[in-house]
Amino acid sequence: MEDNEGRERLRRHHRGLLPRPTQAPSMGSVAKSNGKSIQPLCEKIVLFEGRRKYVCAAVVEQSYHSPLLWSSSYSELGLLRAGRRQGVSSALANLLQVFSKGRNNVKQHDQSGVANAGILVVGGLLTVAKFAVLFLSRSLCSGAWPYLQVLSICTLPIGPLKHLELPEPIRSAAKSIAGPVLGITVAQPVVWWCLPDVYRTARFWHRLLPIYFGYMRTKRQVRKMTPPEKEEVWAVRHEWGGEKVHKLVLDMSGFYVKSAQILATKADFVPEPWIRRLSNHLDNAPPRPFPEVELSIMQQLSTCPCKSSLPVNSRGLVPLDAVFMDVDRTALAAASIAQVHTGMLKDGSRVVIKVQHFGMEKVMASDLRNIGWVAKFLEGQLPFDLGPIVKEIQATIPLEFDFLREVWFMVEIKRSLEANGFNQIVCPAPMLDLCAKRLIVMERLDGVPFTHILHPSASQELQKRIPEVVRAVEYLVHAYGQMLFVDGVFHADPHAGNLLLLADGRLGLLDFGQSKVLQNCVRIKLAHMIQALANKEDGAIARALLDLGLVFEDIHGGVVSESRLATMARILFDTCYVAEATVSPMSQDSLLRTTPLRAFNQAIWMVVRTLVILRGMCFALKMDLSATTIWLPFAQAALQSEENS
Repeated sequence: MEDNEGRERLRRHHRGLLPRPTQAPSMGSVAKSNGKSIQPLCEKIVLFEGRRKYVCAAVVEQSYHSPLLWSSSYSELGLLRAGRRQGVSSALANLLQVFSKGRNNVKQHDQSGVANAGILVVGGLLTVAKFAVLFLSRSLCSGAWPYLQVLSICTLPIGPLKHLELPEPIRSAAKSIAGPVLGITVAQPVVWWCLPDVYRTARFWHRLLPIYFGYMRTKRQVRKMTPPEKEEVWAVRHEWGGEKVHKLVLDMSGFYVKSAQILATKADFVPEPWIRRLSNHLDNAPPRPFPEVELSIMQQLSTCPCKSSLPVNSRGLVPLDAVFMDVDRTALAAASIAQVHTGMLKDGSRVVIKVQHFGMEKVMASDLRNIGWVAKFLEGQLPFDLGPIVKEIQATIPLEFDFLREVWFMVEIKRSLEANGFNQIVCPAPMLDLCAKRLIVMERLDGVPFTHILHPSASQELQKRIPEVVRAVEYLVHAYGQMLFVDGVFHADPHAGNLLLLADGRLGLLDFGQSKVLQNCVRIKLAHMIQALANKEDGAIARALLDLGLVFEDIHGGVVSESRLATMARILFDTCYVAEATVSPMSQDSLLRTTPLRAFNQAIWMVVRTLVILRGMCFALKMDLSATTIWLPFAQAALQSEENS
């Protein structure tokens, strides 16, 4: 701004620093050039308004011109502010001393720049710290955030807000945080649009931190309470925490749905309020709109093996009515990666269509990075190392996005179970010609999900079928002996949402996305572990644990007893009732507090995960079922086969 109005505004903002534009400052000689005195004259004034205010002037002495300010950098701004406090003469003198000597004073100018650069770095760090504190406050005290936004808006010098009078302490405090508060408020939609990954990460920590600090606060609060008082306080906290975790999973979806499914099956140590809320995520995730699902199905049909025999529309997509007689627009079930709809083929076959959500790979990648950071955040606070577990999860979850891989597991496990006489377990047959990388069309199994039967509010009619569920679970454990120790190919996600009780009492096994092929060496080591557990040989159990790469330590520096190691092995590799297994790893009474797990083999995580789910289901059904006793013949067959090979 270079007009008269600009000069008037400059004078108002810097009263006492610069003269009126109609007068030349009478200061005398304040600097010399070539032995001659330079009479400063403010020839041109430029004002850049906003957060930064700068002055640009020129010193005139006959034909000699020396810029008063070379540019609008932070070093000049700092000197201008310093001069403002000293008065007119000293201000111009200081400015001329720095900027009118040209190259002869480069060193001095550089030193000034270095000093001001240091000030700039410190100021930047303080700004970052202020943003971090406000972000943390927004997470932990979300109720106060709207009030901070209102106060920040009240400090803006616009319209009627300029005349708004606030008490001085409040105004000063509000001014100091107004920029960051408004910045965070404005940045939220911008980051959501431009950087969705960063936005999702921030939203996750915004929901996680209050839960973490809430439980830490209660942990300190109950230290000196009596057991009944502790129980009462923890009951209130678990109700609060269950609702918070449920909302986190509901809001974030993605990988967190899978985590909720595991926790929902761990009734042996996860608090009941958590179980009650997280069980809703076993098969009841929010579905995507059908138009989006329809588009995805048409895209995938155009890449399936029989695509050459199917008609396409003007966009190169296969219309649904070219393959299906009918597709139900209401989702049968929805999960983190995909959702399921029922339909009917042209030949009248009743099918289930599993279609992958758009954009879920990027979302899942973000979630997997987040759990890596959570593992580092909790490092040293848990009695076991999350690192290897997280690495295995990060390696296996991305594989679920290849539905052709899932089809292979479906076919292979179905073939093995039928060939080995496990006819009480039914796996749906895929329509291979209609399957693609993000689409599976399979036969429909009619049955009742275990989640409906085991739900606390299940009808009397469904509750009468619980004995059938008990028999089906026991039969499933037998089938896992075949999968784990003979085939080395197993379904690793047998939670209640993936199990159906069919009308004839048979078990329907669904969702083969989380399946795994065991390396032969790992399979044999597991067989040795099962044999040792079944024979109750503590020494052999301890050696088998070490051979599997699991190392336990005594926090007091002693040697962990073989009996203690045998208990740990039963918790990890059996489904029988073990009192210590019902204690949360976070509890002070947990064995892991005195005997922490210091090393874990990520190659066996999916096996342990499967057993954790099966143990939780057995506990919920009040079944004292020993998997090692059932698996002993399968383990011995695997060892015998290894010896003969």
